[in-house]
Amino acid sequence: MNQTLLAIRGGEALFPDGPPAWPILDEDVLTSVRETMADGSWGKYDGRWTDSLLAQVSKLSGREHVLLCSSGTIAVEIALRAVDVQPASEVILAAYDFPGNFRAIEAVGACPVIVDVLPSGWVIDPVEVESAISPATSAVIVSHLHGQIADCERLKKICLESNIVLIEDACQMPGASFASQPIGSLGDVAVYSFGGSKLLTAGRGGALVTGNPDYYQRAKIFCNRGNEAFPLSQLQAAALVPQFEKLQARGIIRRQNARALIEATADIAILKGIQQAESDSGSVADYHELPWLLDDVRSNWPRADFIKAIQAEGVAIDVGYRGFTRRGVRRCRQHGALIQSRVAAQQTLVLHHPILLESDAAIGKVAEAFAKVANSES
Repeated sequence: MNQTLLAIRGGEALFPDGPPAWPILDEDVLTSVRETMADGSWGKYDGRWTDSLLAQVSKLSGREHVLLCSSGTIAVEIALRAVDVQPASEVILAAYDFPGNFRAIEAVGACPVIVDVLPSGWVIDPVEVESAISPATSAVIVSHLHGQIADCERLKKICLESNIVLIEDACQMPGASFASQPIGSLGDVAVYSFGGSKLLTAGRGGALVTGNPDYYQRAKIFCNRGNEAFPLSQLQAAALVPQFEKLQARGIIRRQNARALIEATADIAILKGIQQAESDSGSVADYHELPWLLDDVRSNWPRADFIKAIQAEGVAIDVGYRGFTRRGVRRCRQHGALIQSRVAAQQTLVLHHPILLESDAAIGKVAEAFAKVANSES
């Protein structure tokens, strides 16, 4: 493989210094962090910066009730407990999704029910959700993934008709919208992540939002163990607050560059399945990761080798999620053949988002790296 890579590269990598760093070293973030260090509030969980962050998240989501917490992963579990998911009940989620969502369902004692994603895509198929509902179903988790926005309008209708709760995972897409409504406002409860790779980052952290005061109160009660068991600190909040002012402007740049890369790679035969997330009227996506599907049937490249070859050019690309299609019946109920989820798990490539804030020339180099590797297959 090393000789193959050397032959492909033909000398220096296109990005000899490697991919762009994330997070970006913003001066206003440094200023706010220095302020909370100087006034001694950095070790506290309540104060000026968390109050400001609560207001920013409420504005972003259009939801009145906001609970800050230590990660997006724990926020999903808190959401399940907030809507009173009971042990032995069922919670539906996509068979291709972030692994923490599956484990959160297990953590509350419920049974995950996995359903397929849309064809050539990465988000849950509402038709499969509707047919998977049983008398034991209590909730559905819907994730917006890889720049694709799930059809929450249809999912809300399905859940309402079946008297079940919709939990929206907006961890990859803060600031996006569906049918002119903010992502995070579409579920009965929604969660955000401020993890190290996220578009809004404090290295770690998350938030739960809802318009239902009973869900909010139940979430707070679960988190309070004499103190806050899953807190987000003033120091983290201080790092986050200035980033909200840049989120929309950076989102515009990411979308423009994502479209440019989709178009630039459209003629590469072994790549397929690109669906632009903002194709629906009034929907605006953002990209934590830009995805492709590698057509293994038409390519002589195993996916791992294809990724290594592009990484050798200094491009931050990797596999997507493994998904849950191999989980046994003791851990979940599988609904249907899950064909599209298997394709997503086996063929997805994802480009990390920092490059999407770079220049046109850098975007051109990424497209060149794809073409260079694809054209070199034997």
